[in-house]
Amino acid sequence: MKFLKPLGVLLAAMLLAIGMSGGPAAAAVAAGQANATVAAADADYTVTDLSSGESTSGTAQKASGLDAAVPATADSLSCWDAYLYGSTFAVSCSGNHFYVFVDCANGYRYIYGPLGGSYRVTMTCPNNYRALRGGAYGS
Repeated sequence: MKFLKPLGVLLAAMLLAIGMSGGPAAAAVAAGQANATVAAADADYTVTDLSSGESTSGTAQKASGLDAAVPATADSLSCWDAYLYGSTFAVSCSGNHFYVFVDCANGYRYIYGPLGGSYRVTMTCPNNYRALRGGAYGS
């Protein structure tokens, strides 16, 4: 019977060790799920009205994958001073009814609009994903 007490202590220590290793594993799984949610986050945008100088900011939701065709652009839409670096795309456009988009390295396209008038739009891909290309379409 004397050998059962040390065996019980050993068994309790093993169960404690298993329980402690399960805690960090569960935390790692939860962190992985949080990272998956963050990867699907929305892009940030800032829009500046070129005639008044007023700016607004917010988030542009993902619209589709990168393989979707860019809709047609009418002659009435004029864009200039495009900028693409790192996770940021910016462009100035003047038109009646147009949208600005950025394709990000996370596999999503983000779109903001419609806009009417002259605006400078800056879009930043979520989580520092690289901006692959951007543009505007509409009229």
